Amino acid sequence: MTGLRVGELATLKWVNFDGSGLNIHRSETRYPSEDGTSVFEIKEHPKTEAGIRYVALPKEYLWIMRKLKALNTFTEFIFVRDGERLKTFSFRNRLYDVCRKTHCRPKSPHKIRKTYGSILLDNNIDKRLIMGQMGHTDIACTENHYHRNRRNVDAKVEIISNIPEFKAK
Repeated sequence: MTGLRVGELATLKWVNFDGSGLNIHRSETRYPSEDGTSVFEIKEHPKTEAGIRYVALPKEYLWIMRKLKALNTFTEFIFVRDGERLKTFSFRNRLYDVCRKTHCRPKSPHKIRKTYGSILLDNNIDKRLIMGQMGHTDIACTENHYHRNRRNVDAKVEIISNIPEFKAK
């Protein structure tokens, strides 16, 4: 749960991890070569200036980073298989496989990113922190395109019922 774009995830290097979070500044791009195959290239700059950011990781998930480091002690990239950096399609395919095996509706990495943004907004996290985590220049992008109200009906009733102006006198 980081809100990273899948292209950012695919280009993470160990030098980007400081023990608590990740310095994000590169992404993967894909384009067709002359022979029709796909070329995967690392861009050393993000889509926008907001893409250059520090993403804090929840303490409860840092064990995953330690496990990955133990598995990939001598690799430059965090996510590798057989010594090669994983490409964006590998993350997508793995996620679809996990969804299929667990009998849940298939989800894209972008759907997971949207869920992350919704969780932050639902928990009233400071908007500047949300913008930083998501790599957005404006909170309206997160609110308009990423937010889905995940509260159930009971939670919504509770929130509305606690507004002082709505209390019976």
